[in-house]
Amino acid sequence: GDTVEQRFGIPTYLGNDATLAALGEWRFGLKKGIANLIYITVSTGIGGGIIAGGKLYTGACGVAGEIGHMTIDVNGPKCNCGNIGCWETLASGTALAREAVKQITEGAKTSIIELVNGDISKIDAKVVDLAAKQGDELAKELISRLGYYLGIGLVNLVNIFNPELILVGGGVAKTGDLLLQPAIKVVKERAFSTPANAVEIKPAILGDDSGILGAVAFVLERSKNYRR
Repeated sequence: GDTVEQRFGIPTYLGNDATLAALGEWRFGLKKGIANLIYITVSTGIGGGIIAGGKLYTGACGVAGEIGHMTIDVNGPKCNCGNIGCWETLASGTALAREAVKQITEGAKTSIIELVNGDISKIDAKVVDLAAKQGDELAKELISRLGYYLGIGLVNLVNIFNPELILVGGGVAKTGDLLLQPAIKVVKERAFSTPANAVEIKPAILGDDSGILGAVAFVLERSKNYRR
């Protein structure tokens, strides 16, 4: 932020998109009184933001919330970050598309391939979601499987942070209950009972506006003239 500030001569604040989305949801999307929540965005990867004790948690170096890179499977797929088995290699839109392509190349029968006119390079999470909404069994199975792995990561977050609320946003979250219900089931089965019973997991409220609204709140809260 300092470099930009020096170049343009105006106060500048930098924040992670998912972290700002968490702040936006908390400040503008929710009723007052919730002090502990986690926002996750599930799209090509997985990102997150954490509100703990009524404050945005950014960590010692300002980079807290890189939840997509916690290891879920030590023998899992290689991640773009260089690690193996990161959460986003198993529970993101990229993971959904990769598994769809794998199943199709192995001979699975599905309308997914028809939706892309036989070009598997065009398969993405939106295509799989469309196929699922049209009743394709493989597509529904793939999204449900993604929900399972989403739930595995959420178990870790529930046990570590004990949030009141987890909001799930991002493009893949638009698959709805087909994704969230398996995830919630895993949390109820695997997380410690006390935090599992205390948390509500539901879709994010503000959609694509959460990040920009969070950026507004982020700047205001750091302004010398800001008053709550």
